[in-house]
Amino acid sequence: MQEKHQVQLHFPLERIGEPVVTRLVTDYDLEPNLLRADVDARSGGWMIVELTGPSERVETALDWLRGQGLVVTDVPA
Repeated sequence: MQEKHQVQLHFPLERIGEPVVTRLVTDYDLEPNLLRADVDARSGGWMIVELTGPSERVETALDWLRGQGLVVTDVPA
């Protein structure tokens, strides 16, 4: 079952150049919708993303993001 899950991702400076949104599509077959973002190559940043896909894949992807050093926070819909 496809579900929508909104999260805020906080990027530390050392992760800014990595294609994490692309990996959500290619590795986890999720559909990300970027709702808002503020990313700066000198200081890091954040983005609010709505992820659509099966809930187990979303949770696996969120665990992967945390393992990459991103801070993941749920955003109430």
